[in-house]
Amino acid sequence: MLTIEIIGILLLLLGLLIYSMVRTLQQRQEAELPSRAERAARILVVDDDPDFVKVTKRILDSRGYDVETASNGAQALKMMRSGSVKPDLVLLDIMMDYITDGLDVSNAIQRDPQLKDIPVIMVTSLTGVKSQEIFPSDQRVAVSGWLSKPVRAESLLRAVEDSLSGAPEGVPVSVPAVS
Repeated sequence: MLTIEIIGILLLLLGLLIYSMVRTLQQRQEAELPSRAERAARILVVDDDPDFVKVTKRILDSRGYDVETASNGAQALKMMRSGSVKPDLVLLDIMMDYITDGLDVSNAIQRDPQLKDIPVIMVTSLTGVKSQEIFPSDQRVAVSGWLSKPVRAESLLRAVEDSLSGAPEGVPVSVPAVS
């Protein structure tokens, strides 16, 4: 009888020891996980030019951003709406599958209650007065900024940082002319 009681006590102590070790391990892991504010911002780069995507991803990766990519607007919206990607910022080309693909995606983001708070930076190779004629001049698109291709690394990083810090939205849809 005494041996069974001792074995029972030893098993109880062993169980408590294992529980304590598991709990300590869980607490350490929770402490090591970055909070939402501490984690790297997730950026979705949407462009049909694989070279632009590769260079942009490399620049953003070098600064510690978590970068996802999509090659067109439909793919980007599908990724965001499915929950597989919830970006903190979207870098969005204007012309992809069709001439206003990016503008349509930006409008879809603004209409979607789950996505509307995600800032968008439009990226385009369209510059000058002639290219402005293809866009409706009275339409406004809620974007955080515009970048013209080719994009310099410094300009890209500055625009990303400004957008993530909460720069105002609602920039006219017309593309800024280059002098």
